[in-house]
Amino acid sequence: MNIFFILFYTIIWIIFSENLTLEILVIGFFFSIYISFINKSLLKYEKPKLNFGYFILFFKYLFLLLVEIVKANVHVALIILSPKPKLDSTIIKHTTKLKSDFHKMILANSITLTPGTLTISVEGNSLKVHCLKENFKLGIENSKFEKILLQIEEKYYD
Repeated sequence: MNIFFILFYTIIWIIFSENLTLEILVIGFFFSIYISFINKSLLKYEKPKLNFGYFILFFKYLFLLLVEIVKANVHVALIILSPKPKLDSTIIKHTTKLKSDFHKMILANSITLTPGTLTISVEGNSLKVHCLKENFKLGIENSKFEKILLQIEEKYYD
């Protein structure tokens, strides 16, 4: 079992408990061990070579994600609030160059988090994405998210 996940789950337990007593700490710790044991097969993943450059790209990705979420929220709000919205939704199939299932999952979730797009499925290297407007597919095809994830994958994973 990975001690990191046990500690992480224990901290989450304490935060959600909103109280810190010995009983809560002990019960949370044992539940964390149990959850880590149950999810042991799900917690196996490639660990990156962590250094300063990795964290720079990680925070660059998070910042880009937040900016894109805000921009997409404004764009979708303008579409929805217009008197006669012109919706020309489409479903596209995007082929990704990402190798890791973990990074494909991050990409798919990032696409889904930005309003106006929804990842329907991920099969192999193919993502099926619903776009609220036809021009939203350009953002997926020229994905800044994927470019940063490719950099992370190439530089920090074996």
